[in-house]
Amino acid sequence: MTFTRLHHVRARSRAALGAAALGTALVTVASTLSLPAANAAVTATWVRQIGRPGHAGLYAWGAATASDGTILVGDYNNYNIKRFSTNGTLLQTFGGKGSGPGQTNQPYGMAVDPVTGAIYVVDTVPRQIEVYNPDGTPKATWDINPTGGYYTTRLAVNDDGWVYTVNSQSISQTSPHTINVYDRNGTWLFKFGSTGAGPGQTYGYRGIAIGPNDEVWVLDAGNGRVLIYDRDGTYLRTWGTRGTGPGRFGADLRGLALDLDNGWVYVSDASDGTIEKFSLTGQPLATFTVPGPDPGTFGGPREITLGQDHNLYVMDYTGERVVVFSPSGQILRQMPEIPDPAPDGGFNQPEGVAVDQTSGQVYVSDTFNHRVQRFSSTGTYQAKWGYRGRGTGDAMDYPRGIAVDPADRSVWLNNTRSANIKHYTSSGGFLGQFGTQGAASNQLYYSRGIMVGSDGRVYVPDSGNRRLQALSKSGALLWSAPCGTPALTGNYVLFGCTSVARDSAGNVYAAAPTEDVVYKFSSTGTLLAKFGSHGTGPGQFDGAYGVAVRGDRLYVSEMDNNRISVLTTSGAFVGSFGGAGTAHGRFRRPTALALDAQGRLYVTDTGNERVEVFNVV
Repeated sequence: MTFTRLHHVRARSRAALGAAALGTALVTVASTLSLPAANAAVTATWVRQIGRPGHAGLYAWGAATASDGTILVGDYNNYNIKRFSTNGTLLQTFGGKGSGPGQTNQPYGMAVDPVTGAIYVVDTVPRQIEVYNPDGTPKATWDINPTGGYYTTRLAVNDDGWVYTVNSQSISQTSPHTINVYDRNGTWLFKFGSTGAGPGQTYGYRGIAIGPNDEVWVLDAGNGRVLIYDRDGTYLRTWGTRGTGPGRFGADLRGLALDLDNGWVYVSDASDGTIEKFSLTGQPLATFTVPGPDPGTFGGPREITLGQDHNLYVMDYTGERVVVFSPSGQILRQMPEIPDPAPDGGFNQPEGVAVDQTSGQVYVSDTFNHRVQRFSSTGTYQAKWGYRGRGTGDAMDYPRGIAVDPADRSVWLNNTRSANIKHYTSSGGFLGQFGTQGAASNQLYYSRGIMVGSDGRVYVPDSGNRRLQALSKSGALLWSAPCGTPALTGNYVLFGCTSVARDSAGNVYAAAPTEDVVYKFSSTGTLLAKFGSHGTGPGQFDGAYGVAVRGDRLYVSEMDNNRISVLTTSGAFVGSFGGAGTAHGRFRRPTALALDAQGRLYVTDTGNERVEVFNVV
């Protein structure tokens, strides 16, 4: 308890100091910048910027022990690798965001060659493996896409230099699940594994490690067990049981580490913030708990690595740190000693914005910081709530859609990855939640947007199930209509419809980036029309994501065209503005839209990690 409280108090004190130091620098205001439009019928005047990029000091995810005994940490949202001594001293940072030698865009799992000391890091976005020399200098880049490496997240290396890579995506309902094997030069050798619940099959691979006699041990997160293969991929045996309590596997298995000297197996489970310790035959030995950011909460363990000192190093994504356990489960230290949280008013890939029509206060779902932030009508930071976790209250899991209820000014949040809808007061007081993951009428699957209408209904584009749902405020289904198509080729997390808006007549609009159209429904869910097509010309969309409606104007954000298009509510093209870039009025992957009572347009400029505000006439 002392350990947890120390982290909690110090982290929040630092955030408060950061906000005080930044002051009004979080808001940039101007009213004279008129932007070029693709059609003279639209004039967009930039008003202000709300927020700015603001990342935590460490998003601990991937883990490996270097040949010299130092601990390598994959910093997921800072796009680099950090090297710590075992006593917690930061020794080196290497890599960085990009596509050049040694750079990554989404670093995930890591492994070290036990013979050469080479460091392997999988990068899921360009589907590559970055190889570094033991000192962290770039050595090679492997393009694994041609060999079927569509979503490679973790890897392990045996003494012969065979690199076993987990190729599995549990978000997608149709993706294959395999282990691809390469030699030290990146030459593909073979693959094994298949989808299912039978012997050696999985509904989602996660952690991987090399066991006795070059066996390949893999976490079957989909079925809640450990699968064991020989070095050639022949299935040998399994152990483990899905359930709750000591020695059982929860719903979010992540990391796997083996202590072959002592005959121990460690498995991290983010669903309840625990590390389960077993014998090599699967006999439960102990349960370690990773404490969370607030009393009574738990952390979010990701990958784990066994140090040469036989201590266990746990990547705590929730706590923005590494937690070090002794073999008996005692917490020895955290790295860094004082975690460095994301600053107040700073964003990490925000994907939702909403405006209180009465007060003008602006709410932003700070997606990769797993929190909600509130700003004044002039863009000054006011408050925040949320942390990375699964459960009730402030626990958030990649929240995206956000809405303000016009009836009572409460805040509704689409908590995307946990497949539920959360309800808060305007100051962050938890009011309740509903929803679970699935395809039934009362379930959601990777849904993104949300809107609360003046009719008292909650509208949710249930993206993964490719439908739009109108719900009561208790979560009861009122109507459902098909919306969107399956994922585009190669995109395993973007489905169906993503954003929703309603006009004064009660018609409902939803953007579908998988089709590049906007759906228009009646108030009872009857499809009235589809607007747009794929392209870059007037009235065409590329990555149509966000929608907003005011009067007879329909605003649509285009992630891939980096612009905002304006249509009439009948689908006639009026004009567009924007373009790729970082200057005001330029965008990098714009997503959600909102309008205030004065008709100003708020654009979630996700790639630039800000909200841009415009007058559009």
